[in-house]
Parts: sequence; structure tokens; C-alpha cells
Amino acid sequence: MTGSTHWVEHMLFKGGGKLAKGDIDRLISRIGGKFNGFTDKDWTMYYETVPAEHLETALFVEAERMRNAAFEPKEFDAERTVVISEREGSENQPEFLVEEELWGTAFHVHPYHWLPIGYKQDLEGMSRDSVYEWYRRWYAPNNALLILVGGFDPESAMGLIRTSFGPLAPERIPHGPRATEPIQSGERVSEIHKPGEVDYLEVGWKIPDWRHVDIAKLVILVGVLGGWRGFSLFASGGWTPRANRLYRGLVETKLASDARAGFELRLDPSLLSVSATLTRGVKHAELEKKLDAIVRKLKESPPSATEMGRARELVRAWNRYEVDGVTLQGFHIGQLEALGSRESFPQFLETVESVTPEDVREAAATYLVDSGRTTIRYHSEGAA
Repeated sequence: MTGSTHWVEHMLFKGGGKLAKGDIDRLISRIGGKFNGFTDKDWTMYYETVPAEHLETALFVEAERMRNAAFEPKEFDAERTVVISEREGSENQPEFLVEEELWGTAFHVHPYHWLPIGYKQDLEGMSRDSVYEWYRRWYAPNNALLILVGGFDPESAMGLIRTSFGPLAPERIPHGPRATEPIQSGERVSEIHKPGEVDYLEVGWKIPDWRHVDIAKLVILVGVLGGWRGFSLFASGGWTPRANRLYRGLVETKLASDARAGFELRLDPSLLSVSATLTRGVKHAELEKKLDAIVRKLKESPPSATEMGRARELVRAWNRYEVDGVTLQGFHIGQLEALGSRESFPQFLETVESVTPEDVREAAATYLVDSGRTTIRYHSEGAA
């Protein structure tokens, strides 16, 4: 059943143990803090940002709901409407539908096939007991990372951690082999036809997991192609220069109103994608022809020194932006720890700095190939 982890996320704000419904909001809000939870393709996370003197409150909340969430049947049934409504709201966004179709088409075996929110038919049939069993199986101190960032005393913090989490019993975590996606042997194409006013295109190519030496080359490749937008899944805003090849080739030529490229650091092989919002009246074939020419040129000729410098500076800028404040620092460290890459990340950044123009060309020629390509065309039935 898809969507179990996301549903657990909802239920962990509903009370249990020493936390009544609404207590988390009351406890954190009254001390001027903020809190939330997220569910990703590789992990799920919960956070509180509080004044340093209230660290104990945040630890109490996380320890209490790690093993003692109630999953009251009435609360679970009421939350079904909320979870399904969230799913239906996402379905009103063409970008979500394109993204879901991209991953579902590109991956047939690996769990990256589905997005964390889950399929509507699964959410409609999900039982309280199945989601609770999922929670009890995976949510334990020996399957969690605790990230603390800020102005706290380490020795005192360790004492609070032992007090809060020490009594929690570990769980036997079923760490079996991870599913391996079979090698893709040809381009996959899917078409979506929905009411709307704007057409979209997204193209994804299979790339290695974060441990692969070529990931550093792909970072600079994305910077040259579409403007790097950071390693963190949480930072938003920032800037992307208009001098990248997608902007010059697709936006300045009026083929698209927006175009970007990117990928996420993942535990397993994933996707590098290019997405574009088509200008009204432009056909997918016309846009794809230009995109193919942009990609082909990158595969045939190394980028210029100016493009390389601009891409490196963009990576540096985003790396600074992603750790602006304790909350983003916590997200950044937690994401890298979940990937098992925090200690090696500084070395990884050095590798990014050493990437050569020929490295970028070789990476493009290796990964931006039809045999690993998935193309999603979104046709708005109301578009001119």
C-alpha cells in the first residue's frame, strides 16, 4: 500500500502517550517555536525550532511520539479525508501530475516508482491497523537520526537525550536488500491529457546514486544546462542566472515561459530531469527538437570557461544559502546524514570544484542518452 509513511506523518501530530491531541502545537507555540514534518522518497523527518533553553521540550515531543502515538480509530478515519484531500489538491497541479508520471514511468521495480503521498485508491482502502503496524515496525530509536543545531551545551544536551530516548526499546528493523531497478533499454514516453490552459514537458534521464564519482560532474552539468538550485530539498527562493543554456535556448526563443534542470541526491540511482512550461501555441515536438539540439551540443562540445565559472559560483552560492539559519542547517545536516554522506560532503564539494569542461561533456554523453530517457508530455485540453 502506497502512502503509509505520509499517513503516519499526519497521525504523529494527533497525540498519544503523554501527549494529548493538540499538545504539540500548544507546547511549541507557547515558547515561540515552530514545527513540522516531511516525507521524502528516502526518509521521513520531523523538526522543532525552539529557543535553546527549551531544548528539553522538543526532545520530549519527539521521544514521546516515536513509540507512543495513539492512532485512535476515530482520528485515523477523520484523517483519511484530510490525506485524500491533500492528494486531490495535488492532482489539480499539472506539475505534480507530470512529476508523478515521470517517476512512475521511469521506475518499474524500485520504490521511486511512486511518490510519498501515495495513490488515491490505496488511501481509500488503507486500514488503521496496517498503518499502525508500519509505524511500530520502523519508528524506533535504532532506526532514527537525531540532529541538534544551535547554542546548546553538548554535555547537558546528551543528558536530556538519554533521559528522553533512553527508556525507548529498540525495534528489530527488517533491513533486507533494496530493490534494484532493471537497466532501461530504450526511451519511455507517456502522454497526459487534462483540462487546463498550459502545456508542460518533463524529460528525465537515469543517473547514479550520490556515491558515484560522476555525481560531481552532473552538478556542474546541471549548472551549465539549467542553473543549479541546491542540494537541499528544503531551501527555496535563491536565484538562478538567465545565462544557462535552457534559458537561452527555450525561454529567450519564446518556446517556453520557464525551463529548468536538476536532480536530487539519492540513496539509489535516480533521475536528472529537465522541465519546461510551453509558451501558448508551441507544440511539444517543436520544443523537444530544440531541447534535443541543446543536449546534443553539450554532448559534443565542452562548455566554455565562462559557463564553468558561472556554474561553480552558483553551487557555492546555493551551498551558503542552504545553511542560512539553524533550521536550514539542521535540514542540511540531517539530509546528508540520512544519505550517509555528511563527513564526505566537504570532499565532494572539492571534487565539484575540480570538474573540467571535458568532464561535463563526458557526463552528458554518458547519461543524457535515449536508452535511459523518459519523456512526459502534458497536453492541456484548454490550451490554444
